[in-house]
Amino acid sequence: MTTIRHFLKRTGFLAVALAILATWVAGDATFFSEQATAAQLTSRKLVLSSSANGSIAVGTAGTGGNGTKVRHTVTFTLGTSAATMGSIALIYCDNPIPQTACTSSTAATGNESNLATATVTGAGLGGTSWALDTTTTNPTITNYGTCNGATTTRSNCVLLKPSSTSPNTLTPTLTITYGGGASDYVTNPTNDNNTFYVRVVVFSGTYATVVDSGSVANSTAQQIDITAKVQETLNFSVGSATTPPTTTPCTAYSDTGALNLGDTNATLNFTQAYDAHSYFRVSTNALNGTVIYYSGDTLKSGSNSVTAIGTTATASATGTSQFGLGIDSGDTVGGYSFTTLAASTPYNQANGTLPTGTTKFAFDPATVTTPAAIATAAGPIICDTGSVRYLGNISTTTPPGIYTTTITYLATPTY
Repeated sequence: MTTIRHFLKRTGFLAVALAILATWVAGDATFFSEQATAAQLTSRKLVLSSSANGSIAVGTAGTGGNGTKVRHTVTFTLGTSAATMGSIALIYCDNPIPQTACTSSTAATGNESNLATATVTGAGLGGTSWALDTTTTNPTITNYGTCNGATTTRSNCVLLKPSSTSPNTLTPTLTITYGGGASDYVTNPTNDNNTFYVRVVVFSGTYATVVDSGSVANSTAQQIDITAKVQETLNFSVGSATTPPTTTPCTAYSDTGALNLGDTNATLNFTQAYDAHSYFRVSTNALNGTVIYYSGDTLKSGSNSVTAIGTTATASATGTSQFGLGIDSGDTVGGYSFTTLAASTPYNQANGTLPTGTTKFAFDPATVTTPAAIATAAGPIICDTGSVRYLGNISTTTPPGIYTTTITYLATPTY
């Protein structure tokens, strides 16, 4: 009798266990059904246009420093061959595992509510006109998560549908791209070094009956802020050497600057016009331009002087007392090269053969106290060489003596 009681007890426990198992299986029929039919997506990845956190907006939308307005690109290969796809859901979560809670917040997974468009491409993709779904009411996708926010501005989901369906060719690799625009973008999670996930679910219908699924991961990253300083530069030199230094690099003049104006003995004669050249060279990174000035007086010997031409460009007149200067753009001996600089009026006509009327000079004696511009540039100068031509003429009544002057050149860059 005791044996029979023990047997009944054991069979009773077995019956209860079988009843519980039957109830559990029935309650999770959906889970088993999906696992039996859905295949795993392969070659999955999520590419971000920026890994900056969502509070950083350096640069334009869709560029590397802008985490506020980002482009996301999801790529994967279908696992089920020749499937007909009716919709795709990309659900942003703080973990990748289906059948677990999907927590979505701006801090943890970013914000997808500012999307306006999306594209789905891939060789062998079935269906036509795949696009961002802005009409379906936010679905709850069993075992994967719930889409939140307004229908057209979902904060944690990207939903896509075709206008019509048709089977894929084998198992295509699909690329889904969205965001990266000024008003059409994804915002990254707001924390640095924050890993987030997207659960990718492919359906045969409208967010029902899973075909394939898988998850992708990416992360924000602390930005590396690099500081490097570029100092203001100006290389300016003046000389009288007729053999110019090299321009690569922009070598400075290093001669004495002494210049003879006249014949071989530096003597002027009222029957002939005389000229001579000096040079200046400049390079600078001044963004807002550079002005080259000259300052000085006319040729003088005690109280006697050669007449300064003045501020009106004037041609050489042999036998007339004249002292002037100008930029000689035709000077090939001294290496004239204005790439950025331009000669200023009235000092821009000193090229040509003396004493033709088109070769003109000027000189303002007021530059002793107020320098005058002889050349200007609008921006940085790599290496420009200016050839300054001086004119010396005397009349029959010019008193004898040793006439000298000192001309100073100044470069004024604006940074």
